Amino acid sequence: MRRWLQVALGLAISGGALWLTLRGKDLSAIWSEVLAADYRYLVPYVAMLLAIHLMRTVRWGILLEPVAKVPFSRLNAVCAVGFMALVILPFRLGEFARPYLIADRPRLRVSAALSSVVVERVADGLFTAALLVLTLLAVPDGTPGLRLIRSAGLVVFLIFAAILLFLVVAYRNRALAVRIAHRLADPFSPRLAERVSGMMDAFIHGLRLVPSRRKVLLFFALTAAYWAVNGLGLRVLARGFGLDLSPVAAFTVLGVLVVGVMIPAGPGMVGTFQAAAVLGLSLFFPRAAVDTRGNAYANVLWLAQLAQQTALGLPFLFSRHIQIARIFRAPAEVEHELQAEEAEYAAEPGRGPGGAARSAPGGEHR
Repeated sequence: MRRWLQVALGLAISGGALWLTLRGKDLSAIWSEVLAADYRYLVPYVAMLLAIHLMRTVRWGILLEPVAKVPFSRLNAVCAVGFMALVILPFRLGEFARPYLIADRPRLRVSAALSSVVVERVADGLFTAALLVLTLLAVPDGTPGLRLIRSAGLVVFLIFAAILLFLVVAYRNRALAVRIAHRLADPFSPRLAERVSGMMDAFIHGLRLVPSRRKVLLFFALTAAYWAVNGLGLRVLARGFGLDLSPVAAFTVLGVLVVGVMIPAGPGMVGTFQAAAVLGLSLFFPRAAVDTRGNAYANVLWLAQLAQQTALGLPFLFSRHIQIARIFRAPAEVEHELQAEEAEYAAEPGRGPGGAARSAPGGEHR
């Protein structure tokens, strides 16, 4: 029932976003712009999407390496299917696919895989939000929608900064982080607080190991390169629609797009993707151009990314590394695995009441 409610809510959000984006627009004019576009620019854009996939795959392997060195063939297959699931499944349920598919007990537990994905998301969120805040400084004051987007970018940056701070606290003092999670959930339900703190304890257990300093630098270099190619790709494809995006405009649109698709929506992130892309373009182009060429560009951009991720992931569904049925069970199974791992950790020597690790002098967890 919960999954059906999530799907229904996601479809409602997608429908509302599409309605707001296309309300009062000339659909025939948008379709004419789609047909008139120069699709030669689609070839280098798809090549960039493949390069982005490779960088994301290698980057995730760096985070997993201290726990288990996963062969590239398996890592690539899981990433291809996981990214496809993230794009296709509603309400961002695909986020759980990668950690569940890559887990290989007892060598690589779900908690470690999930922790690595969260670290990825925090790094990406901080990078893109900071980039958005900076690029928006070049947009003239008084531009319609600028104030709202600046506020949204700042809020997202502060949220991810808070999550990063919590991860640092969790890494240094696991017991303190578990207590914080318990206190935040306790006002809503004591039973929920016990469940959340227990799962949080298992999740934090996955943060125990970090890559070497050289690998950390490589991780951030790949992050910067990954987003740089993303911004360049938006510029390249925009030329096919007669939209000349400057570097500042391209990265601003990218930042708005990233913030927009964070909103859980229906399958394929439909609606929120187009709405965010059009909103970003509206900061730099006249309304008449955005209503036609901008909408055409936003929809082709969405379709190109959806098609690329799907085409890349489908062949790996039938590889020896993937079990299709596990993808749809991933959200529930990740929760189940975290609970099982927490029960194991609770039995470890030196555990305090409620399963939390007793802090050693100086605040370090044992």
